[in-house]
This record gives sequence, structure tokens and C-alpha cells, in this order.
Amino acid sequence: MSLFIRCIFCLAIVSGCCVTVVRAETQSPRWLSDTAQVTRLLGIAGKKTGIGETDSAEYYIRKAGKLAAGIKSPKSQIKYFAYYANFLFDRLRYQEALDVSKEQLKVSRQVNDLKSAANAYNNMAIQYGSLGQLETASKCLIQALKISEQTHDLLNQRKFYNNLATIFLDLNDQKNSLFYASKSYELARKLKDTMQLARSLTNLALSEVISGRYDRAISYQQLQLDIAKRKGYYDLVMDASVNLGETYIRKKEYPKALAQFAEAEKVLQKNPDEDYKMYIHNGFASAYYHLGNYRLAKAHLDRMFEQAKMYMPKIDLKNLYRLAAEIHEKLNDPEKGLALWKKYNDLNDSIISANTQKAIHEAEIRYQTNVKEKAIAQQKLLISNKNLEIQKKDQYILVSIMIIVLLLSISVIIFLIYKNKNQVVQLSLLKAQIHPHFLFNTLNNLYALSLSKSDESPAVIMGLSKILRYMLYECNAPKVSLQKEIDIIEQYISLEKIRYHNRLEVNMDINGDLESQQITPLLILPLVENAFKHGISKLVDNGWIKIETQLKQSKLIFKISNNKLAEAEFKEKQSRFGNIGLLNIKRRLKILYRGRHQLRIIDEDELFMVIMKISL
Repeated sequence: MSLFIRCIFCLAIVSGCCVTVVRAETQSPRWLSDTAQVTRLLGIAGKKTGIGETDSAEYYIRKAGKLAAGIKSPKSQIKYFAYYANFLFDRLRYQEALDVSKEQLKVSRQVNDLKSAANAYNNMAIQYGSLGQLETASKCLIQALKISEQTHDLLNQRKFYNNLATIFLDLNDQKNSLFYASKSYELARKLKDTMQLARSLTNLALSEVISGRYDRAISYQQLQLDIAKRKGYYDLVMDASVNLGETYIRKKEYPKALAQFAEAEKVLQKNPDEDYKMYIHNGFASAYYHLGNYRLAKAHLDRMFEQAKMYMPKIDLKNLYRLAAEIHEKLNDPEKGLALWKKYNDLNDSIISANTQKAIHEAEIRYQTNVKEKAIAQQKLLISNKNLEIQKKDQYILVSIMIIVLLLSISVIIFLIYKNKNQVVQLSLLKAQIHPHFLFNTLNNLYALSLSKSDESPAVIMGLSKILRYMLYECNAPKVSLQKEIDIIEQYISLEKIRYHNRLEVNMDINGDLESQQITPLLILPLVENAFKHGISKLVDNGWIKIETQLKQSKLIFKISNNKLAEAEFKEKQSRFGNIGLLNIKRRLKILYRGRHQLRIIDEDELFMVIMKISL
């Protein structure tokens, strides 16, 4: 099972926001300027926050915001926005904090305050990350990094690198998380700042954890804990304690993990914090689960579960759902366990989808390309100079070059052979992916029929067995008759008609001698599945599907269209499980029919159409 580990996100606060509190609170001294009044009000809010009067603190923060807007002072407005965003984030009000940070960015751009704009981007990234929107978070952080490089702001660069490492930790990307965590740590050492050094150690240690180097991670966490205790950094003491306990769980040293969480709980008693309380009980629950004490694990889970559902960042809540599901299964409560597994899967798919990971990595690659442009230009210049030198060499060097070219040619041939083998393996994996995907969809239909105690369930099972026989025994060949592929589609449609009854109209128009041509098996079926699952299944009634198959000589045109919900409604009811079928087909077509196929997808307001053309 995956374990929860607390990552550090570093919020950026505009310098000068946290001020000492002046004597009076209710009446402003006349000698203070308007901008000083803003600072004074934020100082009062800080005092109120410190004694737990958060409602009163927010009143003074809002009052400072109104004053800053009234005097039209961008500097005061930026100070207010940064302070308020941090206040809201600490209260776990992520969406409100995000809205405030967007206003900070807007004002910062208007007055060309690059440092404040970078801080706003950083804060937005943290808030998007807490809301589970990792792709948008990564884009904001890359913008912040670009600005900090322009301004040569090493302190903020360290912070932004650390936060980017956190995103890659959430994606379980060992290489990139370690790369950016190391850059953050190196900058902290360069700055000779103990606080920054201690903060950088968190993600550096966690990168070692997901790489399986637990002893190295523990050494970093112990160092961080020592620094935090010596300097009195309470939040870092808690972070290091919780993360150290989780690392011991990964290392299967459960008694040490329990002892570490107990130490963290003692610190928490002196400095109560609901956020850390959730993480500590989560750690206890995980450790007791691995020790087989499921009732005690559930007891700790119950002490924080409801609060976690409301306030825990989605990336952490996902792992909590998984732990809770496993605990309930061990306690012989499969119904509750199944419900929690569904929540885990829904949340996991919404946060870490394939498209999200791809978009984040593409953004990161674009950033790295930007950074390295100068280095690449210098390398090209060096290569050009070397080419001039080579041209001046005698025939012996030319012979050497010919030998090198020959060796390179052999290497290319070997690479192409390996690439071909790799494509065969990839095709096998893609084909294997279709089977469970189809089976999952069909079993869902069968489950729905069984709930209604339908007499048509046996017919569904028989139809399913015919399709599975085709998948298991006839699809092992590289190609099958096009007629067989269409026959199996008709069998699948008959199963779906049992489920939808009068809600569905299916029209098929088939032209050409299908027996005369062969096609890669299971290439068309996922398109039909897609029409049912992502189109028709969302409609209440009046659903229709039209399938047109035209074969002229060796050219196949397959067209499938269906009606669907209007775009606004479709987004609300859209499945979180992604669209495996279309992605699978695109990859297989690219490998099997490279240069010999066209795939066009038309997605309009109430119509979805796929047109596939293949030269067989």
C-alpha cells in the first residue's frame, strides 16, 4: 500500500507583512500615514491570530484591504493580498486563498513588481496543489522560476525549486523530485541560511524515500529535526517528526514509527495544531495497521477522518481513503471498504491522470529547454569549430572517420532492431490493456442488470462468453478477418441493447466484401465501447448510435457517431476514469499503420463522431 508522507510547500509572504503590534487597536493615531495604517492593521491581525481570535483577526485584515484599495496604493494592496492569502491557507481555505493570490498577481503585473508577481505565482501553485490541480500548479511554479531568474532572486528560487520538487513527489517521480530538491538544497547552502537549509531537507529526504534509500532519508530527517529543535522552528519539528515516522513505516520498523509519532504528539500538546493532529493520527493508524492491530488503527483513523475529508489536501486525502479501505476490509466490513476504494479511485483519477502527468512533464521540459538555450548555442559553436579542424586533417583521419561512421551505422541498425522488438512488446501491452477495460465495462452492465433482477442476465453472460472467447483464442493472430471484427461488434451491441431497452437506437450500414480483407484484432471495438460509455450512458433517453463501414479495395472507412449531453451538462457528469479506449487506439494505429491511417474526432455540443480511415 502507498503511505502518506507530509511534503513541505513554502508560501511566499511579501517582506514587511508581519510587523510588531503597536499599542492602540481601536483608534488609529493621526500622525500615521495611510500606508502605515495598513501595516498597523495587519499587525493587529497578527496579534489576534497569535491568541486564537481568528474571526477578529480576519476583520482587521479585511479592514486593511479596504484601506489599501481606498488610497490606491499598489504596495499596500500587495502587502494585504499576500498576508490574507497566507492567513486563509493556514485556515485550510484553499479556494479563497487562491482567489486572493490571483488579485495579488493582477496588481503586481499592473505596477511591474516582478518579485511580488513571482510570489503570487508561487502561492497560487501551492493553492492549486492543495486543490489537487497539479498541472496548473506546475505551470504557475515555472512562471515563478522564470521571473526569479530574471531578478537573480536566489532566496525565492530556492523556495520555488522546493515547491516544484513537491509536485514531482506527488507524482512519485523519483528523478525529477530529487533533481529539484537537490537544487533547492544547494541554493540554501550557498545562501548560508539555516532556516532555508532545514526546509530544503524535507523534500530532499522524501525524494530519497520514494527512491527506496531509507537510511539516507532518515539521516536527512534526523539532521532537520536537530536543526529545528535547536533553532525553535516548531513547524519543522512537526514536519520532520511525522515524515521520520512514515519513513520508519516504509522501512517496516513499526515500533520506531510509533515511538516517533508519540514524540510528535507530545510536541503537539504544547502547541496544538489541528493540521498536524490529522497527520499524526494518520501515522498511528498506518503503523498499527501494519502491526495487525486493526481496531487500534481504526480508532486513530476515526479521530481525524471527518476533519480530513473537509480540510486535508486532496493528494493526501487520496492516500487516506486507501488506508481506510484496507483497514475496513481487515475488520470484515467489505461494504465500507468498497465505498472507500471507490472514493480513492475517483480522487486518484482526478488528480494524477495520464494527461496531467504528461502536461506537467511537458511544461518542465519547456522550462529546462529555455534554461539551456545558451549552453546549446555554445555547444553548436564548438561542434562547428571541430568540423573545420576535421576538414584540415589528412587521409588517415578520414579513414578513422569512415571507421567511426561504419560503427555508428552498425549501432543504428542494432538500435532499429531493438526498437522493432520494443514496439512488438508495446503492442502486446496495449492489446492486453483492452481486455480488462472491456471486461470492466461489461461487468458493470451485468451488475446493473443483476440489481434489477433482470431475466436477461443469462443472455448477457452468454454473449459475454462469446466475446471473451474471441478475445482469448482468436485475437492472438496479428490479423483477423474484417468480417469477424464486425460480427463481434454486432454481438457487443446486442448486449448493450439488453441494458438500454427502448432508450437506444442503433443503425448499422455496412458496404463491401469484408471477408476479403484482414485487420488488426480489437481495433474497432473500443470505438463502439466509447460511444456507449462516454456518450449514451450519460443520456436519460432518446440515445442513438450510427455506424457506417465502407470497404473499397483495401481502403477501410469506419465512421461512428452518437448523441450526447450538451457540453455544460457533460462536464458535470463526466466519468473520472479517463478514456482508455481512444488513447489505446491512437497508440496502436501509430505503431501498426504509420503513414497509412487517419483518425478524426469531432466533438460538438450534442454530437460525438469518430472517423477512422485505414489502408489495409
